Formats: sequence, C-alpha cells, structure tokens
Amino acid sequence: MKTFFTIGSSFLIFFFACTAKKNNIATNDCPPKACTMEFKSIGVIFQNQQGDTLQVKDYAVVLKSTGEKLPSAADRIPGSSYYLVSSDGDKNILSEKGDTLLIKATNPETGKTRSSEMVVSGGRCECHINKVSGEQTIVFND
Repeated sequence: MKTFFTIGSSFLIFFFACTAKKNNIATNDCPPKACTMEFKSIGVIFQNQQGDTLQVKDYAVVLKSTGEKLPSAADRIPGSSYYLVSSDGDKNILSEKGDTLLIKATNPETGKTRSSEMVVSGGRCECHINKVSGEQTIVFND
C-alpha cells in the first residue's frame, strides 16, 4: 500500500509539473513581469506669459523619427486645459529606450505656434509608459 501511495504521489507530482510548465509557455517573447492594472498617462498644460492656462488649437503629438501621430493625443476632456501626450495605449508604438515626441499647439489669442519635445519610453514588453524628459507645462512667451 505504501508503494502504491508513493508511485501515485510521484505520478501526480510529475503530471502537475508537466501541466504547469505547459500552461506557462509564453505566446510571445516577452519575459514574465508582474504589472499593475493602472492605466498610465502623461500630459501637458499650456500657459500664457501671465501663467494662465490656455485651451490651445491645432494640438498634435507626433513621433519625431517617423512623423506618425500618437493615437492618445487625440483624446482630451472638452473644456480642460490638460492635454494628453501619451498613454499606455501607445506603449507598443514606443521603444523601451524612449522616443522623442514633438508636441505642437497654437495659442488662440495670438495665433503663434509653439512646439516642445518630450521623451517617453514604452515597448510592447513593458508594463507602462514612462516620461524620460520634457516639460509638463509649456509656456507661450509671446
């Protein structure tokens, strides 16, 4: 009886070990990571010389290297002065080392256009995007 129990236990351990390994086969080449469920975003605020926030026009964010527009930049809360530059929805477009994003907008009061650069990293194997460098407040000095 003891032998039967030992053989049965060994078989079950072997079976579960094989099954666990089979279920852990990755469908892509990304290493396993523990990611949070938060949805990260990065944005900017535009101000005039007096420090008042502006609702700009012709707002756009493009990858400097390709000229491709980032999809998240089109999302904005109407009436808000916070402009989305990038979100986790863009992470597959961005590289792990970081990409330079060109942020452009026009001051509706003066008609002058201002541009700024921000470096944001991502990558399809990363959990979230991250701001590497760049201004979060862009001031129109005109």
